[in-house]
Amino acid sequence: MASPRGPSELTHRHGPAHDGGGTRLLDRSAIGLSGLCLVHCLAFPVVIALSPAMGSVLPRLWWVHPVILAAALPLAGIALWRGWRGHRDRRPGLLGALGLTLMVAGLASGEEAVLETVLTVVGGLTLASAHALNWRLDHDARFHADASVDL
Repeated sequence: MASPRGPSELTHRHGPAHDGGGTRLLDRSAIGLSGLCLVHCLAFPVVIALSPAMGSVLPRLWWVHPVILAAALPLAGIALWRGWRGHRDRRPGLLGALGLTLMVAGLASGEEAVLETVLTVVGGLTLASAHALNWRLDHDARFHADASVDL
């Protein structure tokens, strides 16, 4: 039996009833946190290098990276797990684990400023990529589920 609606009438739904139980919000938040981390990691050394006087005004705050990591770990874990429940693809979780591992390695590198920055930036970008992939897979899974119900 033919569907009462044609393919052009399929709707692409977004909103609270179709947002994967908050996965989109968690992924957006995690991507935003990764972006802030990236700005911090790249901008702060540039500001310090370009303006020697800034070194005494803006001391390196030891607690910034542990706080960002403490926020990233549960946010990433929850967002990637919730996304996996919907799309069942392991790639975002594996990519996220790699990103978090690199961020932890950056924090653990101690006084090696260049190594810490490289590991943290690469880890943050990897983690943001994991969330973007998770978001895309979750979106595709929900869209295809909605389309098959509507037919």
